[in-house]
Amino acid sequence: MRYLIIKDLECKYSTKVLSYENKNNKNNKNNNNKIILWETDKDFSLNNKKMLKKNERNMIQISNFNKSIIIGLILSEGHIEKRKNWNARIQIEQSIKNFEYLWYVFNKFNIFNSNYPFLTKRTFRNKKFYTLVFKTRQLNCFNEYHNLFYHYNKKIIRTDLFFYFDYISLAHWIMGDGSKRGKGLILCTDSYSITEVIILINILKIKFDLDSSIRYHTSLLPNNIIKKVPRIYIDKNNLDKIKPYIKHYFIESMLYKIN
Repeated sequence: MRYLIIKDLECKYSTKVLSYENKNNKNNKNNNNKIILWETDKDFSLNNKKMLKKNERNMIQISNFNKSIIIGLILSEGHIEKRKNWNARIQIEQSIKNFEYLWYVFNKFNIFNSNYPFLTKRTFRNKKFYTLVFKTRQLNCFNEYHNLFYHYNKKIIRTDLFFYFDYISLAHWIMGDGSKRGKGLILCTDSYSITEVIILINILKIKFDLDSSIRYHTSLLPNNIIKKVPRIYIDKNNLDKIKPYIKHYFIESMLYKIN
């Protein structure tokens, strides 16, 4: 209820700002001061400009809603690329069957993008399949998240993640890397160490009073190397506990993971 009240106040404030701007524009056709709208499918942003000036790139900031999405994305299938002396950018890759989810995120990240998603071919266990990828611009506002998640270009989990994590992040983590397991849920954490998985379990407990456990999964790595990797399991009772808080942020095609 608290979130809804705040959101409603933000909407009313935005309406007043836009009304003032429209009125002002009628009196001054040469007025170039524009407001950048967040979380909209309409193109009021800079995304149709291929090249941005430095001051334009530095002007772009991340809304609180998109900050939470970024956390969930990077915990799952998202990556942050950063070359030396360059700003960071986010890359999202999903299988074609998850096109609806990738397109949803692409539109939420409208202001950060300069190109549409593209098709790429992958080979896994001698089988070829296609995925969709999109990359954001290289922006100063992403550097914070590269510093949070990466150490020498390796993705890691730090305890500082606690301060960034919320129900929106959890919803996107599940949509990106969750899978149904009986009446419960598995979160794939194959690329993290057992210590990092324990950090994540503690964050879930402290933030959401969510009890989860570790289940080991046998994974086949390149060169036919077999390795047991830790994954997080959430049983039905705990899934039901958080469902009312995260369901609102799920796209329809992903609801099967928590239903």
